[in-house]
Amino acid sequence: MRAPLILALLLSLLLAACGGSGPATGISGTVSLDPQLADQVSGEETVFLFARRPAGPPMPLAIQRLQVSDLPYRFQLDDSHAMTDTALSSVDEVIVVARVSRSGQAMPQPGDLEGQSGPVSTAGTTDLNIVIDRVRP
Repeated sequence: MRAPLILALLLSLLLAACGGSGPATGISGTVSLDPQLADQVSGEETVFLFARRPAGPPMPLAIQRLQVSDLPYRFQLDDSHAMTDTALSSVDEVIVVARVSRSGQAMPQPGDLEGQSGPVSTAGTTDLNIVIDRVRP
């Protein structure tokens, strides 16, 4: 694990053990599939749910891997889902994307289904609703 992530987790555990709480971090909400696209999936396809910077490199900061059969899915993205040395809590805003990957690979492909948020705060955004509602060209 990475040192900053370990420190953040230890601080959270210490605060919880003492009955205190730190600032709310992370993003939570629901990801679902638009009913109009339901006939285009079998249920076994992989869904990548990830947070990336609104501008800058497309590399996700945090990611979860699901299946279409899990949808609708109540999610929580936080530093424990980090993909790189950059923690989700180290940036102010992200865009959350949900992609149904027909190939099972993380790289987007034509024909994948996708939905995304606009820019949202990483400091405790709750009840975010992501609808997978379009086909990638």
